[in-house]
Amino acid sequence: MNDVPGGPGPRDEGPPGTAASLGLVRGRELTVALLRPIGAAVVLLAGYFLLPIDKESDLNYLGLVVGAALLIAFCVWEVRKFAGSDRPVATAMEMLVALAGFYIVAFATTYFLFSEYDPGSFNESLTRVDALYFCLTVFTTTGFGDIAPDSQGARVAVSIQMASTLLLLGLGVRFLNLLVNQRRQATGR
Repeated sequence: MNDVPGGPGPRDEGPPGTAASLGLVRGRELTVALLRPIGAAVVLLAGYFLLPIDKESDLNYLGLVVGAALLIAFCVWEVRKFAGSDRPVATAMEMLVALAGFYIVAFATTYFLFSEYDPGSFNESLTRVDALYFCLTVFTTTGFGDIAPDSQGARVAVSIQMASTLLLLGLGVRFLNLLVNQRRQATGR
């Protein structure tokens, strides 16, 4: 056994080239690696819908601070999880799913705040559902055209989302490539 902190534990030992020595994802680990960030994304979405961040709320500043704290805590949690992981593939999968959840909630919140605090930023006033819907249409590159940014600030935010979507998709493709290559090495194909 290896007693080095952060080093491989007893379940990670195995002959070179085996699934255990490569840190590959197995069934239960895959489930946990996907469910944990999905659960965190559900918490972020609940915060998105429940926190009083709208302009007319008396607690909007408190809601914005709590929401920002949730997003920061989410990032810190994921980075710490990644840094201390002895399962790089499972952790990378978890981080990718978590990043997608964070990304969608952060941009939906941005669009909602633009619509609330800078009327005319979009061709129509956005509810939280509208902002989430618009964010998802940009993220998936569907772009129905029913909601469009009208102000320069909103267009910059949408442009940043479009560019970062390409980066996120690139990371996803790269991750899948690494996963396939590690699986091939483990099976000797």
